[in-house]
Amino acid sequence: MPPPTEMVRGEQAVDRVLRILGMFGERRPRLTVAEAAAELGVHRSTASRLMQSLERHRLLERDDGGYVLGLGLVSLAGHVLNRFPARAAAGDLIRELRDQTGESTWLGVLAGDEVIYIDEASSPHVRVNTDWVGRRQPLTAGGTGALLLAFQPPEVIEVLLRAARRGGEGRGPALAERELARVRAQGYLARYPDQATGSAVVVAPVRDHRCEVIAAVTVAGPLERIDRHRFEQELIPATLRVARLISERLGCPEAFSSARR
Repeated sequence: MPPPTEMVRGEQAVDRVLRILGMFGERRPRLTVAEAAAELGVHRSTASRLMQSLERHRLLERDDGGYVLGLGLVSLAGHVLNRFPARAAAGDLIRELRDQTGESTWLGVLAGDEVIYIDEASSPHVRVNTDWVGRRQPLTAGGTGALLLAFQPPEVIEVLLRAARRGGEGRGPALAERELARVRAQGYLARYPDQATGSAVVVAPVRDHRCEVIAAVTVAGPLERIDRHRFEQELIPATLRVARLISERLGCPEAFSSARR
């Protein structure tokens, strides 16, 4: 067994490596050694050695004097995504829904007090594709999170809404609670338009073999392509149908009859 001091140094190195990976994000796709050293509070030589180690394992790649995330992470991410039965059950149906509606579709799964997007199919009308796979959002932000939040226990909803109000999220307690109640009653979320994005948004729940809501299918598109009639007569029924088919594949008994309506 290594001496305690070596164990501490080893844990410290692991912690620093993980912190470096956590510095990357949508707003910071590239990181320099100087930036990493400053945030870690270490000498540049230490940060350089850590980033070189990550590069050897293909977790980072050099890019124009800095580093970007490496392809080695793609393999790791693939192993994680394969753990989600909903993704395997939904893959072809998410794309079928995109092809049927012509609008972008997403699959988000419940992860504690967040939604994590694990699959998407972009609309052919999208000129600049934004990859949402791997993104996380609080349940109190966005339509997908609101749908998943609506089916949580009342005490969980209360705690998350209170925390969101303190943090400045959401649109106010009365409106949020009223919308969540409406989602539970009708079984899906429909925003025309969504106040945050100005888009037409439909979100339907995906249920597992216990018929508990574990994920959500989302369809969204701009109002210039989606009028109220198309929204109600096409997007909502199509989204509900696909969510029920995915639930059926996951073994929810309640979905077997309704998915074929």
